[in-house]
Amino acid sequence: MQNDKLKEAIIKVETLQKEYEVTLQQYEESSNNYINTIDSQDGSNTFVALKGRTWWGSTGLKEGSVETQNECESMCSADAKCTGATFNPVKKYCWTRGGDGKLAPGEDEDYALLTRQNAALGLTNSLNDKLISINTKINKLLQDIEPHVDKQKQEVNTKHKQLNDSYKKLLDNKIAMEKQLQDYYSVDQQNESQSLFVNQKNTLLRFWVLITCLVLIFTIRKMYGAEGLHYSIVFWLLVVIIMIILTYSLSSPSGFMMLLIVVLAIFIMKS
Repeated sequence: MQNDKLKEAIIKVETLQKEYEVTLQQYEESSNNYINTIDSQDGSNTFVALKGRTWWGSTGLKEGSVETQNECESMCSADAKCTGATFNPVKKYCWTRGGDGKLAPGEDEDYALLTRQNAALGLTNSLNDKLISINTKINKLLQDIEPHVDKQKQEVNTKHKQLNDSYKKLLDNKIAMEKQLQDYYSVDQQNESQSLFVNQKNTLLRFWVLITCLVLIFTIRKMYGAEGLHYSIVFWLLVVIIMIILTYSLSSPSGFMMLLIVVLAIFIMKS
């Protein structure tokens, strides 16, 4: 009778070890997918819809009636604190949430809306928890088997050590991923602030250069009078002003087309 229980326990350990290996492979694939979403440009801008699941995070944000899933996603994107949302197309209602949390089961009509980064992180954390749970079950079975096994004691201890090492590695990996996500958001906010500062400085510089040119034209007109002001001076000052104005729209194809027209006009006039 005791041997039958021992064999049954060994079979359970072997089954759990196979499940652990499969889950570990899924965990590694999910971790790589999460890292890829951080490196990609659209990982934090596009959403993944998970049917029959809900996302409540840790803090409540804006909620209200919406007509489509896109409106619910836009409601979440408009708030920098939003980490996900729950959308019900039947009720036509959207709940946006902030902070960390876990996916929860919902109604068949519910959809958990998460950014690709948060979806990948949520799946990775879920697999991490599953691995820890399997590890705990195996350790308990091994502790029950160990007093009754002498020949296999060394092998059991080796497996026990490997599982503990794997458990520590999983915890370290989880902490590292959370820190990496925080660093990513910090760098992204710094880049946005620097870009806004540079754009403000460029706009201010263009404005004052334009004002300086206008003041220069007015001063020359006062000094030489309308008749004494040579037309070539006025022409080139106007060209400089037009060039300054065009720099406001050079980032678009129409801006470059206008600049090309001005250059061609100057070339034709000088010819």
